Amino acid sequence: MEELTRMKATSWLAAATLLVLASSAPALAEDEGRVTISIGGGVLATSSAPEGTFDFDHQLFGGEAGSFDADYGGGEASHYEASIAVRLRERFGLGLTWSTSVLDDDADIVGRLPHPFLHESHRTVEGTSGGLSRDETAVHLSLRWRVRAGEKSDLTFFGGPSHIELEYDLVTGVRFDQAYPFDRASYAGVDAETTSGDAVGFHIGAEIVRWLNETVGLGFLVRFSEASVDLNGPDGSTMAVDGGGLDAALELRFRF
Repeated sequence: MEELTRMKATSWLAAATLLVLASSAPALAEDEGRVTISIGGGVLATSSAPEGTFDFDHQLFGGEAGSFDADYGGGEASHYEASIAVRLRERFGLGLTWSTSVLDDDADIVGRLPHPFLHESHRTVEGTSGGLSRDETAVHLSLRWRVRAGEKSDLTFFGGPSHIELEYDLVTGVRFDQAYPFDRASYAGVDAETTSGDAVGFHIGAEIVRWLNETVGLGFLVRFSEASVDLNGPDGSTMAVDGGGLDAALELRFRF
């Protein structure tokens, strides 16, 4: 919570700095805006998904511990963002983007359950668990280079550091059904809990904007971002998951 509060304060400070830079930047041509504000949405193809083997306990296991393999699917998440950019010189500027993405993930589970009476006689159950949430929030600070500045369109490359925070629903144990003589068991779902982590990484990207008039334009951007985020595993271990990925978004842009 302390880290998140610190990051929000840093984001506000960066935004304020951009506005100050905008007010002090050298004058540009009257028909070109110095500050642009954008809102948009698209799709984020996640960089990676967790996987591994983990121990868990159950009151019916006796003195042995059970274990399970979890292989999360990852995939394409709904993505939304808002940004502000300031042009400091004719072709160079700074930008700050806040983005969020939401993915309804699933995981393939293979559980190994100790027999309540027979030592080292594990029973295997398999299944797929859905409805596991993967939420990502990112702040990107960009150095922007406007490669092409036409009367109706702009092409810009950008890149810089990114702060990425992940919240992930991770499986902590396997539910099962069994009946005497307990030689077999059947998969009955999972237990899960939300864990979170954050890290600093990088991003690079490109965007093209088609201006409809002097103030309003439509943009399309592609960005790749990545940061290795450590999450607390279900058995006390640490899982490294790559936050970010490749996102594509359509934007509504305003320049002033």
